[in-house]
This record gives sequence, C-alpha cells and structure tokens, in this order.
Amino acid sequence: MTLDRYADVPAADSNAEIDDHWLAMRSSSALPSIYLPPSMVGRRSGFTQATAAVLIAVFLLATSAGVCLTYGPDVFGR
Repeated sequence: MTLDRYADVPAADSNAEIDDHWLAMRSSSALPSIYLPPSMVGRRSGFTQATAAVLIAVFLLATSAGVCLTYGPDVFGR
C-alpha cells in the first residue's frame, strides 16, 4: 500500500484555530473515557469480590471446555 493517495490532501492552514471541543475530547487514551471509565479507588465487599471470582472462573472453564459464550447456541443449524 502506498501513501500516494494522500498526496492530494491539502496541508492545514498555519492560521487555523483549533476547536476547543476537539481539545476537550482529546486524551492520551485510544478509547474515549465514556467507553471505559477509570477504576474507582476503594475496597469492595466480600460478596462483590466472590461474585467477580465466580464469573471469571465460569468464563475460563467454559472457554477451556470449548463452549462458545459469544454467540450462543446455533439455532440456525449452520
């Protein structure tokens, strides 16, 4: 793949102003913060930790057994 197709793209005007909304949305992350908010500081209850551990174990066991958890059962008989 060559970069020749970008040769017709004009350069930015040196006097152009940067949009304030664009600067506010810009961050060091590749994903927007609304997609994956930062983790919260603090301890979790034992029930929450146990529930998370059980869910992780279920997904790991299902994956190791070859069960497809992404698409569900094959109802169309492909």
